[in-house]
Amino acid sequence: MQDKIYSLDADDFGFLLPGFDDILRLKQHYDDFKITLFTIPLPNQFFYSNNAKHFKGDKYKEWAKIMNGYDWLQIGLHGFFHTLGEFDCNYYKAIDMITAAENLFKNIDLKYEKIFRAPYWQYSYEALNALKDKGYTVCINPEYPVAAPEGLKVYKHNWSFEKKIPKEKWIKGHGHIFETGGSTNAIGACLGNITKQIPQDAKFKFIYEK
Repeated sequence: MQDKIYSLDADDFGFLLPGFDDILRLKQHYDDFKITLFTIPLPNQFFYSNNAKHFKGDKYKEWAKIMNGYDWLQIGLHGFFHTLGEFDCNYYKAIDMITAAENLFKNIDLKYEKIFRAPYWQYSYEALNALKDKGYTVCINPEYPVAAPEGLKVYKHNWSFEKKIPKEKWIKGHGHIFETGGSTNAIGACLGNITKQIPQDAKFKFIYEK
C-alpha cells in the first residue's frame, strides 16, 4: 500500500451533462475510490430551446436519488448557472445565488457538502466574504491566487489530471468531467495518465470529510 493519500475532484458535473461513464470507469479501477464533483445546479444550457424540453423536475429528483446512492461520490457547488463572471459580483448577489443553489438541491433532495468552486475560478472579494459567511470551504486556483478574507476556509489542488503527480504525501487532483472550453484535464482524456500514476490499491479521501 502506498503512503500517499489521493483527493480527486472534477468540475462541471450535473443533471443531463455528459461524462459520468468516465467516472464509473475510475470507480471500477479502484476499490477505495472517492471523488468530489463540483455540480452546476442549473446549467445555462438548460435554457436552450432544444434542451429545455428534457429538463423536468421529477427527472431531476430521480437523478438526485441515484447520485445519493453512491457513497463514493461527494457533491459540491459549482456556481449556479455556470456563466462567466457569475461570482465576480457584489456580496448580496453572491448570497442570493448561493441560497438559490442550496434551495434547489434541497428541493430535489440532493445531498451536498459546503464546498464551492466558482465557474472559471472567478471570485470577487465580496463573493468570498459571502461564501465565508455561509460556511463554505472555497477552492482557489493555485496558479491564479486571489486575496482571501480572514477566516475563509480555502482548498487548493496540487495536481491537474494531465500532468505528472507531484512528490507530495497528499495528492489533490483536479480536472473536468468532460472536455470544455479548451480544458486539457477532462477525465476521459486523462484516464490513462490517472491510472498509470495512481496505484490500484491507493487510499482516497474526499476534499471535505467531517
